[in-house]
Amino acid sequence: MSLDIKAQVIARMKKAGAWSYQLDESTDVGKDAQLLVFTRYEGDTDIEEQFLICTPLETTTTGLDIFNVLDTFQQEEALSWENCVSLCTDGAPAMLGARQGFTARVKQVNPKVGIFHCLLHRENLAAQHLSKDLSAVMQEVVAVVNFVKASALNSRLFALMCCDFGSEYQHLLYYSSVRWLSRGKVLRRVVDLRTELEIFLREKNHRHAARFTDRQWMLKVCYLNDVFAAINELNTSMQGRDQSVITLSEKLLAFKEKLVLWKRKLERGRVAAFPSLNAYLEEWEENGIDAIKPILVNHLDKLTTEFDRYIPDHDLTHAGWIRDPFQANVDDLSEEIPGLQEQWIELRNEDFSRRQFAEMSLGQFWTAVKKDKPIIGEEVMKVLVPFGTTYLCEQGFSALTNIKTKQRNALEPCHDLRVALTSIAPRLDSIIANKAQRTRTSPTLEGETAGLRSRTTSLVLSLGDVAPRYITYVVITYWHDVY
Repeated sequence: MSLDIKAQVIARMKKAGAWSYQLDESTDVGKDAQLLVFTRYEGDTDIEEQFLICTPLETTTTGLDIFNVLDTFQQEEALSWENCVSLCTDGAPAMLGARQGFTARVKQVNPKVGIFHCLLHRENLAAQHLSKDLSAVMQEVVAVVNFVKASALNSRLFALMCCDFGSEYQHLLYYSSVRWLSRGKVLRRVVDLRTELEIFLREKNHRHAARFTDRQWMLKVCYLNDVFAAINELNTSMQGRDQSVITLSEKLLAFKEKLVLWKRKLERGRVAAFPSLNAYLEEWEENGIDAIKPILVNHLDKLTTEFDRYIPDHDLTHAGWIRDPFQANVDDLSEEIPGLQEQWIELRNEDFSRRQFAEMSLGQFWTAVKKDKPIIGEEVMKVLVPFGTTYLCEQGFSALTNIKTKQRNALEPCHDLRVALTSIAPRLDSIIANKAQRTRTSPTLEGETAGLRSRTTSLVLSLGDVAPRYITYVVITYWHDVY
């Protein structure tokens, strides 16, 4: 089934004539370095995203190793680098190294290929910065969580106390600097259980118990909770399938504008944009934000700077005419491409196309338009086909941890992953027909089949006294039908 699915994907890539790759490398439970590659191309009715390969890197994981693996695969499948329009990877030196990295080597064989650093990775890098004061607060929050979670007894006692109090949650969450969403989720749980934590820590004479009655400290915790909740919301909205560079750019541009707006509001002492911070201030019926306002404003200013540094506006796509061709202006389209503006004018005046645009997804609409208006369709596909994140690879590695376990650590997972992650159905009728044809045309295989059928029949007959008659019939019929 896996080989049939792969054959279908390769055939569709060749038919499309242009495709993009997203790829990432990670180590599995068996200590094997696995390279995952996904592809996106124009299908018959929509933009398609499909799993391509999962292959181990036998020794080192340099840019040359990664290039050789994918280059060998392309040669075996008669694919050309000239048809690869875009590569999306993480920021590892093996991938994005200027001289020896994978993308640099692809550039040598196809100078026109677009290189894209995953927007999810860049967003995570931009959000990591914390000032000295806020970093100290975060470290103390992690210390409190570790005190409760690291001891099995403390965890049980805290859960029982939360249950007696009727709390919404009974457990804290560990903090992991590797997981993108971890910081926001840990802070959310600490804020929700702050009363329970204060009581529990005082009973244990913990040094951080007094922190939960320190107004300024709690204000900083609430602020961090609100900011990282917003970052988590942005991160989650950027995940998933069928995320084009256009939709990702819109979300990032909107978030960068929000940061500027929040900074202006904080400078005026307005905290309505920060729900936890606002609720804590209302709980105490006082305005204690002035004492820490410079710290919070400085953090938002630094956060804005970091987002601009890692994700500058010129890296984001501003093709509004693709997002909504019926509200755009003809001057938004390039004059240097003959026929582009003319075909767009024709499209804008077609009522049928307007109805299609309202009913279809962006990929479906432009795939249908391209059939009648190839010039404008080609330009749109240059924007829709490239990947903006490596989300599919991250999703693939999650599936890999479920498929290749400690009990199956010698498994070669490529075929299993392809069947698990694909949206293409295997052509079972064709597979069965090919199997039957091979059996009829191979004397050796036919002889082995006859011997196996005979041994199976003898085994079933010898079990006739203990095996129900219908089982005997099913087994004999099964071998007869298969061979």
